[in-house]
Amino acid sequence: MKHTNRFSVTRLGYAIGMALIFIIGNTLMCGLASVLIDKYICIFSINICFFLLFLLLIIRKRLTGKLPEFNYITYGKITLVVLIEWILVLLYVQFAPDFFAPFIVLPIVAGSVLDDSAANALSLYFVVLASVCGDYNIYMVLCYVTLISFGNILSHLLQSEEMLEKLFSLIIIFSVTVLTSIIFYYFNFLELTLMVFVYGVFCGVLACGISVVLVPILGRYVEVSQKETYEEFLSSDFDLYKEIRNFSFIEFTHASRVSDLSRKCALAIDCNASLAACSGFYYRLGKIVGEPMIDNAIKLANDYCFPNDVIQILSEYGGIVCLPSSKESAIVHMVDAVTTKVELFDADSMSSNWNQNMVIYQTINELSQKGFYDNSGLTMNNFLVIREILANEDILA
Repeated sequence: MKHTNRFSVTRLGYAIGMALIFIIGNTLMCGLASVLIDKYICIFSINICFFLLFLLLIIRKRLTGKLPEFNYITYGKITLVVLIEWILVLLYVQFAPDFFAPFIVLPIVAGSVLDDSAANALSLYFVVLASVCGDYNIYMVLCYVTLISFGNILSHLLQSEEMLEKLFSLIIIFSVTVLTSIIFYYFNFLELTLMVFVYGVFCGVLACGISVVLVPILGRYVEVSQKETYEEFLSSDFDLYKEIRNFSFIEFTHASRVSDLSRKCALAIDCNASLAACSGFYYRLGKIVGEPMIDNAIKLANDYCFPNDVIQILSEYGGIVCLPSSKESAIVHMVDAVTTKVELFDADSMSSNWNQNMVIYQTINELSQKGFYDNSGLTMNNFLVIREILANEDILA
């Protein structure tokens, strides 16, 4: 799948938003730590360097398709996570006792929308920044770096659907936070008191509490916004939607039919119906630009910040370059082929259900026999369900 390197207005806006968050966060952190102006300027310079490199990392991962695609990562989600991370760090710097700030949750929160390397880089940077502003000694820095390392490993366990795994990960988070904080406190002071254990337990409980609250909220936000994103692209007010409607009424009608039928088929076999509907509507997007159709469709979709899974389906148009690689892609391919075939005949020819059923059965069976859906994950039962739905639909209605 190809990506354009055009930096859209939407992404630019969120990038500016992230920059402002870094500037405000930097100023607040230095203010809370009573940092002198010369030190503030130095820290501000480091912030600029890190932000530019972090943004470059995100851009690179987007262009190479290495962002976690299940979450359909957008710059808006990344900006939200950056804001949450800054708030947590500012609270740690202001209120947490030495050695007992639950930095372990930073990579866990960042892991909701970022991959391991980006989440780890962002979290470690906040440790460095807090250390410089708060004049942390080497043992405090090592303590928080260790917590970040553990958190980066545990972030995937906490996102598991299995309740037992979630409970297991929370127990580990609590244990690791308590032990790490107490052990590095001992390395520094060579003594332990009851209050140290109390602080350690409180830090562990706080880490678990933040994880239990924030991770599900972010997960739910990602899931809901994912569906809303697809529906936004299908809104009659969306520019590209209106462009297809103005380009050709026939093409618009075809796109609408494919979208509606794809949604219905996806729902029937428990697939992502919003993804199928959105991809179905824009399946022939390249037609409004011209040849090469697939490349132009991908470029246009990137320019409008389409999710990568939609762009992947557009890149598999007609199975010309790539065969359908997902159930949703197979559904859209099947529906588009059937709808196109039926539309080639006039309404009189399709007046008989027997005629339409014959065309649909023949078209779908031929595509299946040619192996178009071998890599899509469709089961035989899925295939039969979709075929029956299409055979019983009045496509030209």
